Amino acid sequence: MLNISRNIYSAWNTANQKNPLPESEIIPIGDSANEKKKLENVTKKYSDLREHENFPLPGFTLFSTNRKNYGSADPTWLVIDPRGFLVRISNGNLEDILHVTGITEGLIQEECVWARDNSETKMRLIPVSSPEYTEAVRNTELIEGKVSMKEVQIGDTVILQNELQGKYMGVVSLYGPLNNYSYDKEFKTQGFLRRQVVQVAQGQYHYQTDLKILKVVKKIEQSMTREESVEEMNKDIGSGNAYFSNNPTMNQNYYSTRGMIKLASIHAVPKITLSFVEITKTEATQFFYYAQTISDFGILVVEDNKGIKSLIDFPYSFSNSKVTIDAFGICLLSSQLVNGMEKITLKDNRNYYSGSGRQVIELHALDEFKKFYKIVKHVKTNTFV
Repeated sequence: MLNISRNIYSAWNTANQKNPLPESEIIPIGDSANEKKKLENVTKKYSDLREHENFPLPGFTLFSTNRKNYGSADPTWLVIDPRGFLVRISNGNLEDILHVTGITEGLIQEECVWARDNSETKMRLIPVSSPEYTEAVRNTELIEGKVSMKEVQIGDTVILQNELQGKYMGVVSLYGPLNNYSYDKEFKTQGFLRRQVVQVAQGQYHYQTDLKILKVVKKIEQSMTREESVEEMNKDIGSGNAYFSNNPTMNQNYYSTRGMIKLASIHAVPKITLSFVEITKTEATQFFYYAQTISDFGILVVEDNKGIKSLIDFPYSFSNSKVTIDAFGICLLSSQLVNGMEKITLKDNRNYYSGSGRQVIELHALDEFKKFYKIVKHVKTNTFV
């Protein structure tokens, strides 16, 4: 959401300046974590730091174009800020300016102001004649007048700073499969505790620690409870039509089990315990095909006639389509499985498939094994596989 920080810092090193005016880095002044971190870094990097009000000004002028550093990919434009320093803008930023106003002898013909997206610290120059300026002013008013969370009820329709809009579902904890994206030998159940959640469409959920709710656009007639909220989310999860993401682009598809959500709960449980329930070969076959579709290696354990237990591996790659019940890799477990344990430890690092898609590991078939177990995850009284 494009907005205008009311105040900015300009920072530069007084020594080694190559131009008549100092080449400055500008950053917005704000209270977000990344703004504070950026200010800390800038303070360490530069000797001269000055604060300015950030409002539209005339007099922004092109100075020169060059590469900031020897290894920079593309040239950028140095622009004279009328407050007495130079700032770099990208070619794309300059192109946007040219679409809405003229430049005469280097002078941009409109008043301009520095803006940025959300709470980002990278800023760009926008003329007041630009539609972006009107949008930024409106967004800034929204951000500055954002609603207090005390006024937001579960079920209210809200607008977020990242421009998503939807039904607020409250603060809940979300749980998913084992973290199969790890290259370590230890694997735990994924948990995202105390997240604010908004339903942006049927079955589509966006979550953050702080959603940055700007405005309530529609109040619910009767507020939902957290129990009702998680019941609704778990119903969508159970139907197979749920997608949860902390990314505002909301791609609507999981590309691995990383970030996949299988349970919403009112309980924030940091240590999720596991149990291992013996199942029939027929059930194991059903779980095999389910695990294959989502590349979830944290579902099935197999045991051979010597009592040695292994995980069936479902690698996250296009080669997963070649995995069948008669040709799959396994990961040997380093210890016995005990109900109530919080993690699974492998004897060795996971087996991976070659980049060409050709399998380079020893393959096994379901018929080779004598016993089969599903891995059940426990969150208080709730369970999922």
